[in-house]
Amino acid sequence: MYQIVRNATASYIVIFQGSLNTKSYGKAITAKLSTLPIQFENKKVTSIPAVHNLARAGALRRKLSIPNPTNFFRLSSFIVEHRKELYKLARRSKFSLTSPGSQRKPRAINPRSTLDAAPLERARLRSTSRFILKADISRFYPSIYSHSIPWAIHTKPVAKANHSPALFGNALDQLIRNSQDGQTIGLQIGPDPSLLISEIILSAVDEKIRSNGDLKGFRYIDDYEFGFKTFAEAENILGVLQEELNLFELSLNPRKTAIFKLPIRIEKSWVSELRSFSFRKTDKGQESDLLKYFDCAFEFSAQNPDEGVLKYAISRLNGLKVLKNNWHMYQHLLSQCCLTEPGVIKFAIDQLARYATSFVIKKDTYEECLNELIFSHAPLGHGSEVAWAIFSLILLKLPIHRKALNVVSIMEDPIVAILALDAKSKNLISKSYTFDHFATHMTTDDLYGDHWLLSYEANIKGWLPPVGPSDNVEKDPCFKFFKKQKVTFYNNSLTLDHIITRPFPPIADDGTGGGGVGGIY
Repeated sequence: MYQIVRNATASYIVIFQGSLNTKSYGKAITAKLSTLPIQFENKKVTSIPAVHNLARAGALRRKLSIPNPTNFFRLSSFIVEHRKELYKLARRSKFSLTSPGSQRKPRAINPRSTLDAAPLERARLRSTSRFILKADISRFYPSIYSHSIPWAIHTKPVAKANHSPALFGNALDQLIRNSQDGQTIGLQIGPDPSLLISEIILSAVDEKIRSNGDLKGFRYIDDYEFGFKTFAEAENILGVLQEELNLFELSLNPRKTAIFKLPIRIEKSWVSELRSFSFRKTDKGQESDLLKYFDCAFEFSAQNPDEGVLKYAISRLNGLKVLKNNWHMYQHLLSQCCLTEPGVIKFAIDQLARYATSFVIKKDTYEECLNELIFSHAPLGHGSEVAWAIFSLILLKLPIHRKALNVVSIMEDPIVAILALDAKSKNLISKSYTFDHFATHMTTDDLYGDHWLLSYEANIKGWLPPVGPSDNVEKDPCFKFFKKQKVTFYNNSLTLDHIITRPFPPIADDGTGGGGVGGIY
């Protein structure tokens, strides 16, 4: 259970360089498992996950969820209790690359293959095919119907005839709904159990598709790719796939579903171009090559605004040693990337950390750049851009300007709130500045709402006083237990020096920056 509980917010372990994690939570739960307050066993409690608005390439957004730790404990306990049956169900598919199986860290539940396995699978598939069917499920995680979980486990007729929690699929359905305020539509994006449950559902779909013949193809999360000898065969399976998905209240995305006649590219042209780019080792040679490389990246980004080109371009420079005479220019290029494409800040701060002990960082450039990012993205509710900008200012020990603070202080993203309060505690914000809106969430009721993380962390860190005469955390037995065990979800001691020694995450060759729905690396 420790592994699953510890990774309740596994996606954020990587996103915020370990500053947001569940390590102490997992240790406290497992150390006191036999003496937990009785309230942990109350299976009728509902809660709302904290939501963090994540940037994606283009205009698309993704809402990552951080489950309430009390309901996550109940869900993870159930998964551990039924893990053999659940894993068997999730591994039924013969062509899923994302069925649980890998023991990679830090996740508790990992897909058996990473995204960089897809190009090899495409090459293998196309070696014996004339037509390719590509299919993508529309809004997969947000549209999953929780009642379809027992349908996939027990079959739809059996589950519809028996709504008793004695049917363990119904019990799992209830635990999922309890962790999202009773909602039946949508599966939380981010937590490890979501990968397991989504694979159980799609494995049931895959079995039905496979019964139509010896298909050749693969699925990665919710993306299908099949190979056929004839167009008619592809059309037939497309109809079968849509029909089977409909039975689970799912549908295909028409924009990303089509049949193609081979040959077609295995990988995007801009990926090949950027990956094969080489750099000279002289000052002037590298300067010229860097300018050409970023010019290409900017051009590709303009042509492919929904594909995360700049994230890929920066991450591909992990193997390059930028020379001292080119360092200032390189920083200006990174700053331009941050202002141009959402989600790039993480990769830029990795680069700054990498060179921090060797070269001087142009802090005036990044102070202006990061504050401008906050000011422009906060009014739009773009939580990840704002959070990464604040986090970067904290790491670089740079101030947050008042005009940026004024738009941050009214945001509803709890991650942004915690980072802003941390910045104030580190004197990067005037001591006289008050976050009155954040302070309204310091109630016991908020511990089970979408600001539970702020309500708890601001209490134990002493950043905000409780609303009313009594301590909001002390009034709740479960959160009182966490406080007594010194559980914290936010590590406010991380510095730029800590990041320098961290290995860079693997980057998938399709330009996504690695990861997938189950984990945003």
